[in-house]
Amino acid sequence: MKLHYRLVRNDDLPGIQRLWQEETNWGALAEELWQRLVVDAPEWGGISGAVATDESGAVVGQFAFVPSLVSVDGREVRAFRPGAPIVSRSLRFRSANPFSHPAVAMYNYAVKALRARGDGLIYMVPDPRWLRLFKMFPFLRCGSFPLWKLSLPLERPLPPPVEGYSAVQVTALDDCRIDRLWEQARRLHPCLVVRDTRTLPWKLGEPGYEVAGVERGGELVGLAAARRRGDRQWLLCDVVTTDAGETMRETVLAAVRIAHERALAAAGTAKPIHKIAVLATPLMEPVLRGLGFVRDAYDFPLVIHVLDPSLKHDVSPARWYVSAND
Repeated sequence: MKLHYRLVRNDDLPGIQRLWQEETNWGALAEELWQRLVVDAPEWGGISGAVATDESGAVVGQFAFVPSLVSVDGREVRAFRPGAPIVSRSLRFRSANPFSHPAVAMYNYAVKALRARGDGLIYMVPDPRWLRLFKMFPFLRCGSFPLWKLSLPLERPLPPPVEGYSAVQVTALDDCRIDRLWEQARRLHPCLVVRDTRTLPWKLGEPGYEVAGVERGGELVGLAAARRRGDRQWLLCDVVTTDAGETMRETVLAAVRIAHERALAAAGTAKPIHKIAVLATPLMEPVLRGLGFVRDAYDFPLVIHVLDPSLKHDVSPARWYVSAND
């Protein structure tokens, strides 16, 4: 069977939705993803990407590319996060050569189109099992970040907030103070996904997130989002702070306090929470180590593909801040 490749069109949406439902084990998750990525996407978002069609025109494969915004040394770059490559089961093992796989062909097609349009880069936080394949491509820059953990419930009380700081719960992600916080926070890491009032409401729009904030003098100087992940873990994401010292420490502490409370509530149930975990960049490690976090047995890969030749900044993985929900 000869396959044809092209970008997604509006009239492909029913075929893509059918593919999600019939060719994956997602079940009801297909409907939830469709609602979030397509129906509820913000104006800068929306799902796009490439599809594979058979000779009858039916959609037999899709590779989603979700738009994102990335700050690269202060320059805001239009980026894409690929995900959910799906191919009809009958086509998944057509060749032992991974470079001829329909998923690779869809990716290559999308890359050419996005580059021609002037888009900036592609980034991925993939399943580690894909990393061996990605390393075969010389144009991809691959790195990884360690997961750190702290056992829950805590064995001893946490210290109170440092004088001048106060912990608060952040419920309004359209608060203009978040934009002021972002303007300072983005300077801590040369490369990171934008986290302001345009992006955070959608980024943290999935159920279950709790956002801890830290104020100083009435100004929001830190926030950290976290939620339960699986049966045993409280996953800390989106640590946004004005500095990498005292403020970051107070922000992580605010999130740990919430995690401790949730672990106490879950103790003795069928689904206890045994740890709070966070993907750690080198800048974060001194704070985490000082709070008692230790290295966990997992690494998050990060894969970068530069599209725009005018993007001469260094976007190697070592320069990024990445959270587990990126």
